[in-house]
Amino acid sequence: MSFINEITPYAQRIQNDYGILASLIIAQAILELNWGRSTLAVKGKNIFGIKGEYKGQSIILETTEYVNGKPVKVDKAFRKYPTWFESMVDLANLYNTGDSRGRYKKIIGETDYKKAAQEVKNSGYATDPNYANKIIEIIESNELTKYDSTELSSIRVDSKNLNKEVPIVTVRDINKVSTWAEKDWKEATSNGYYDGTRPGANLTREESAIVVNRLRNNFLKLIAENKEDIQRLETRLQEIEKQNHLA
Repeated sequence: MSFINEITPYAQRIQNDYGILASLIIAQAILELNWGRSTLAVKGKNIFGIKGEYKGQSIILETTEYVNGKPVKVDKAFRKYPTWFESMVDLANLYNTGDSRGRYKKIIGETDYKKAAQEVKNSGYATDPNYANKIIEIIESNELTKYDSTELSSIRVDSKNLNKEVPIVTVRDINKVSTWAEKDWKEATSNGYYDGTRPGANLTREESAIVVNRLRNNFLKLIAENKEDIQRLETRLQEIEKQNHLA
């Protein structure tokens, strides 16, 4: 259970940001990485076995591919991540953006874990013909659905609301800028405060620290030309920040 407890907060954040069931993400992590004990998990921080490179980093490992239904051992390059969370975000981006055929799109917003698992298999994510069944078994045996967000849970229909209209829960596309924020987002990205990706995603404390420090550094550069006043202004700035910290 320690592995589940460790990755559940990340999986729930992925669900909130991308609309992918946390139970699906956790089950895939368990299956792909043997409860976090695989070489890929330890050395590559790669939870989902995504092949290729991540920011130029990769790790070569032997893996099993299925050719014409038969397992074959081959060497493949897998993406190497700095932490497990980047691996989860990478998978979420893969599901969210899909490809030219949109083959992963049905996973986004799916509230039935069985259907979601089958869509992962149907999309061609895994070559194992029993992949979906394995995912479903892991979810059920570990009761992973309890980690799914209630906001994305299926609407339960009973005799009291059979004749009532129920709202459809939609998942926001985090890769699109809201109309009301277009001007500010364009200005913020052009000035280098954000990298321009995932404008609709939640902001972490780490990301907010980066933005604040970039603003602060730009401010210091701006006043640096006033050599006579720079030390006084820097000291005053530190005093203001200290006061804010103690407030």
